[in-house]
Amino acid sequence: MDPITLGVLSIIALTLLLISGVRIAFATAMCGFFGLWILRGYGPAASLSAETVYGHLVSYNLLVLPLFILMGFFAYYANITRDIYWAARQWLGHLPGGLAIATVIGCAGFAAACGASTASAAVMGRVALPELKKYGYDDKVSTGCVAAGGTLAIMIPPSVLFVIYGFIAEESIGALLLAGILPGLLQAGSYVVMLLIRFKLNPELGPPIRGITWPDRFRALTGIWGMILIILLVMGSMYTGLATPTEAAGVGALGALAMALPRLSLGKFWGAMAETARTTALIFAIVAGVLIYVHFLGFTGMPAAIADWIAHLDVPVMVILICILALYLVMGMFLDGIGMILLTVPILLPTIHQLGVNPIVFGVLVVRMVEIGLMTPPVGLNVFVLKGVAPGVSMGDIFRGCGWFVFVDIINVAILLAFPAIILLIPTTMIK
Repeated sequence: MDPITLGVLSIIALTLLLISGVRIAFATAMCGFFGLWILRGYGPAASLSAETVYGHLVSYNLLVLPLFILMGFFAYYANITRDIYWAARQWLGHLPGGLAIATVIGCAGFAAACGASTASAAVMGRVALPELKKYGYDDKVSTGCVAAGGTLAIMIPPSVLFVIYGFIAEESIGALLLAGILPGLLQAGSYVVMLLIRFKLNPELGPPIRGITWPDRFRALTGIWGMILIILLVMGSMYTGLATPTEAAGVGALGALAMALPRLSLGKFWGAMAETARTTALIFAIVAGVLIYVHFLGFTGMPAAIADWIAHLDVPVMVILICILALYLVMGMFLDGIGMILLTVPILLPTIHQLGVNPIVFGVLVVRMVEIGLMTPPVGLNVFVLKGVAPGVSMGDIFRGCGWFVFVDIINVAILLAFPAIILLIPTTMIK
């Protein structure tokens, strides 16, 4: 059988397995191994699969993942989420839609300690939704704020998806993490502007908070200085070249532990360690399966053939790039973010290089599209998480509440496409 034909058949088989509910780690490993078996024979297939997985998973660069995950758990036990949200509430609560805006700012603040979107949505949902309910905010707006705000965790560093993209694309993880800062701030800022306009036009969506004094505001700041210091240490050490991303993640995890110690029992400590191990094992299992599959695709020559075909199309590069990004909206219907990046990036990177698109710019755009997929039906993982936190709100209302945020996100993607310098500004000035 022609190798490229075999590669196409494997994609069809993989799609059917994923739609039928097979876990992505097992589906990709099976398709990759059987593909290698057909191409090279059983012995070489078994040897290549084992060597590929072991050779990549022992990479020093991947150590950044469990450290950033551990940092997020320690930050949670240190009540960072509540402190950041409360400070935002005290300073912004008097504005139209002040509590909704405070929720977005709280999500952005927690995003700087947590690299997982669903975890951020779940934690912020428990913190912010009762307060929004207490003041009579519209359920759709409230849940939409938390679901959309949760997606900031995979754009504002530390980001699990940027680490995985950098590992697969063999790009600087530090540069990718820094590249997410300005797009993340743009995203949070545009959410705030949209909420201000909506609440100004329709005050019935929720009232501003009255009676907050200046002493209240300054007292609220006392709980966030430690987290600000950790963020500056982690990002600053990477930007100045004083530390690698892995070393910076170690500093962040240690700092978060120091902040959590006054509230951290032995049980919570071991719980954080166990949850970090479980989450890391889950991610590594997916990485292992996809590595086998990607290795098989490399033998078929399909990625290079696709790149060559696209490069010879008489179509503007921008149109091709938009079509590729639109593909992520479709994949978001049945895949999570990690799966999307691991499956598509190795196939698309040759095309991206042929088109002359900066891989760091492409990585940020892909993560932005993954963020949108976390809020759109039928999967919308953040929506499913929020349904568990807010059982009284229907799935339909939560999806409708996300609609305005998706609209803003699409505008943001267009801005980043038109002005990629926004993405590259910080990475290009970092000290190497």
